[in-house]
Amino acid sequence: MPTLILARHGKAEAPAPGLQDMDRALALIGRKASTKLGEVIARAGIRPDLALVSSAVRTQQTWKLMAPAFAPAEERFLEDLYETNVAGVLDVLREAGDADTVVVVGHEPTSSAVAAYLAGSGSDKTALQRVAHGLPTGTAAVLEIDVPWAQVDSRCGRLLHVLSGRDVEE
Repeated sequence: MPTLILARHGKAEAPAPGLQDMDRALALIGRKASTKLGEVIARAGIRPDLALVSSAVRTQQTWKLMAPAFAPAEERFLEDLYETNVAGVLDVLREAGDADTVVVVGHEPTSSAVAAYLAGSGSDKTALQRVAHGLPTGTAAVLEIDVPWAQVDSRCGRLLHVLSGRDVEE
């Protein structure tokens, strides 16, 4: 049964004049939280074999800090995941092939919207409530998917839990 991890990037530096949004890097606390998020996911026994990562600097940094907690995974850095919506994420997921566990490292509000869209019967109520309020930086929603990636659509899985790497010191 496929597993999907929807991870929001760690806390980024504040916007600054002359700095494009997609070029914003992680703040120190975001780097620490990203590393810890990878460790938390691995301790939960979840190991992605495919990483679909937004082309933004902060999402790429988040993945690079998470990745050492796992066995090597195929990586795809995709412009299609930057400033996308639920349909855009689903299009990318449908191209995941035979991957068992996929992590999408992206942005809000899209990550929580995708989790809510895919969460069907049997989803954890507490996790659903957390997703309804949006995924904070450095957190991930984990879903078990009931169909092959090519058939991913509304209510096709169960939201199991939301994991966090946020309890780190600055």
